[in-house]
Parts: sequence; structure tokens; C-alpha cells
Amino acid sequence: MAIYCRNCGKALADDARFCSGCGSQTVPPAAAPYPQSVTRLVRPRAGRMLAGVCQGLANAYAWDVVWVRVVTVLLTVFGGGSGLLAYVIFWIVMPEEPVIFPPPPTPYQPPTQP
Repeated sequence: MAIYCRNCGKALADDARFCSGCGSQTVPPAAAPYPQSVTRLVRPRAGRMLAGVCQGLANAYAWDVVWVRVVTVLLTVFGGGSGLLAYVIFWIVMPEEPVIFPPPPTPYQPPTQP
């Protein structure tokens, strides 16, 4: 049975834990439909539209980010602005994902002659 990434749609190996295209975590088909442990809520730097709140919630709970965005818009329009209020609160409370810099290159050392 073929496994595809939920974020980018790339075909994955059966034993893959992360997508090689976008780096998102995959849920194996034999696993429970809900994650066993919840990761820390952070606003990711990749894949976000405005502040990354919906993407962060989707990543933390292994939900589809499109549905989280649709629910947020529906709550904003039909819920008296509660979706927008929740979005702003999450924007303030959720920390942003830290920047990971590559290691600095090693300085050039010319070869020594004996």
C-alpha cells in the first residue's frame, strides 16, 4: 500500500517517519488514528500563511491544515468573531519556532610541509 505525505503529497516509503520533501512527520498506517503524544505548540516558519497559528495547531495534533483554516474562517464569520479572537490569542501565546542555523564552516588550514 502506497503512503503519501499529508502536506505535500509526495510518495513515501512504508517505513518513513518523516517526508523527504517537506520534512513533516508521517503517521504510519498501522498506528492509531490519533497521535499518542502531542508535541509542543509552536508557530512554524515553513508552510504558514499569516502567523503560523493554524499550521502549528495542525502540526501538533496531526490534523490537516486546510481543515484548521476552514474552521477558523467559519468561526470568524459565523461565530461573532470568535475565530479571529482565538487566532490573535494563539498568535500571542504560541512561541515561534526557533531559527536553526547551519554550523559555521571550518577555517581553511593549508597543508603543512615536513
